[in-house]
Amino acid sequence: MSEYKRIEENIWRKFGQNLLKNKRSDEQRIFLEACRDGRDNFLTYLNENLFNKENAIIEGKAINIKHKLSEAQFCFPPEDTQKIIWDVFTDVAQEDMMSCGFWGNIIINMIHSNFIKPEFLAVNLKGVNGKGCEVLDKVLKASDNADIIDSCVRRILRSMCNPAPRDKRIMFNDFSLGKSYWRWNWAHKMSNEIDLDYKEILKIFDETSYADFAGKMHSGKSYISQTNTLGGLLLFLNSSPNPKKKLGKIIDKISFVSAWKAIEIQSPEQNKKEIEKIAEDL
Repeated sequence: MSEYKRIEENIWRKFGQNLLKNKRSDEQRIFLEACRDGRDNFLTYLNENLFNKENAIIEGKAINIKHKLSEAQFCFPPEDTQKIIWDVFTDVAQEDMMSCGFWGNIIINMIHSNFIKPEFLAVNLKGVNGKGCEVLDKVLKASDNADIIDSCVRRILRSMCNPAPRDKRIMFNDFSLGKSYWRWNWAHKMSNEIDLDYKEILKIFDETSYADFAGKMHSGKSYISQTNTLGGLLLFLNSSPNPKKKLGKIIDKISFVSAWKAIEIQSPEQNKKEIEKIAEDL
């Protein structure tokens, strides 16, 4: 059993799946209305539709982000907010940090404590599309557009780290607090392996390039999660002018080369040279 309190993973997933069964369903509209109506109504909805299930919560040590965040801080955490998130969870086991139910419990507790508002969950992280309350008002008026309603439900589930829309990939790329934590986790881990400090690595893991990294580092199809391979890539990115233009292609080629040439057993410095050759050929 995990040391920390969390929502039971299968129940959390099923909650999301039920909301995504049918576009523009009554269930989707009621969920969006509860989110728009504020903390008390949203928590009541969760109590009636999630926490009413037997064993919905797995008990353990309580841990929370006890900081009141603005909508912008929650959706697009600046560096000082990222540090707050990292400091809170530095000593928590990776098993817990990989749990969507753990993060879901964090979000619901933050809403309960008035540290964030339910409407924040509706903001589109791919671009500023208005405040969450404005997004919800627009969506709820679009009663004849099933895609818009379904998309907003998915956005809210992603913001709560519910795995139904995209499985556990949610926490690395779609869920803002999880994305901040994992960026800092990789930066600190790699700063102990190569001659770059964590702040230098965080600059490499910027908002644009981290999306390319995250999908690969947490995928069984990629080799860049290997310390020596990732170390070589970071050294290359730190020293090369404008390397991020080709980052996605470079990562794909590294994985291809790794399949027949065991570059993960080479040193990061050797792999930096290997990756320089890969980039030159693209």
